[in-house]
Amino acid sequence: MREKYWLDVCNVVASNSKCLSRKVGAIIVRDTFIVSTGYNGPPIGYPHCNNFDTLNSICPRRKKGYEASEGLEYCPAVHAERNAISIAAKLGHSTDRCTIYLNCGIPCFECAKSLINAGIKEVVVKDMVDYEKRGIYGRELFTLSGVKIRGYELG
Repeated sequence: MREKYWLDVCNVVASNSKCLSRKVGAIIVRDTFIVSTGYNGPPIGYPHCNNFDTLNSICPRRKKGYEASEGLEYCPAVHAERNAISIAAKLGHSTDRCTIYLNCGIPCFECAKSLINAGIKEVVVKDMVDYEKRGIYGRELFTLSGVKIRGYELG
């Protein structure tokens, strides 16, 4: 029952995202307390993509023909996982030995590295699907680093 609550919180956090492609939410939890939250979006103070194309509201990467997880070098957004870590650091909250809950699949390679270095002990995802198509997977990093990764137990 508790995991449905965390997934619901992730979905509410994700609703703050202004991303035109997808909305992802993350919450970092220690025991039963929320340490930090994050959603995907540009850095603080940087305009959202829809500010550049108010007529079409189409993701700039999608306009260039890229699919999800492709052409990320053209995206100003920070992933939800990294935003949650950054906000925790900004507020002086340790993420060591915490669990992160996500309303998406397995984090990308870069987010996986950040989560491992932030001391996250467990990653809980909505779908056990790898984010990246390039052959470098967060799943492998987590496994080799001793970080537990699993899907929600909603039953």
